[in-house]
Amino acid sequence: MEIKVSNESYNPLLKRKEINLEIDHKGEGTPQRFDIRKRMASKLGAKIENVFVVGLHTSTGLQKTVCSLQIYDDPSLALSTVPEHMVIRNLPPEERTKAKEAKSGKAEKKAEAKPPEKKAEAKPAPKTETEASKPAK
Repeated sequence: MEIKVSNESYNPLLKRKEINLEIDHKGEGTPQRFDIRKRMASKLGAKIENVFVVGLHTSTGLQKTVCSLQIYDDPSLALSTVPEHMVIRNLPPEERTKAKEAKSGKAEKKAEAKPPEKKAEAKPAPKTETEASKPAK
């Protein structure tokens, strides 16, 4: 797997470095986000907690992936900026499954805590005088 940096810029407002990569992975599948994250953290001398793979795109039939990477100055700033689902996607595989299970467990607890709403039964409309005087068929 060969990684080339195609574009690099610094965003002072969000205090992060934004990097676009081109990854050649001949004879292999699309690389895992965590593998890219680990490799780029060591290559750029950043802590792995500050590095997030935001996007991966592999075109059909090609063994080349375009990747968007963000490297934050502070990990607490990263956690307040990066959406929760993106943080989960960037975790190692075993931690990712635990996080998904914990998240689904929270959703089930919320559903159990809230009592189910009862639907009101439709009551027949009262008969008018003309309908009441007509014989039933």
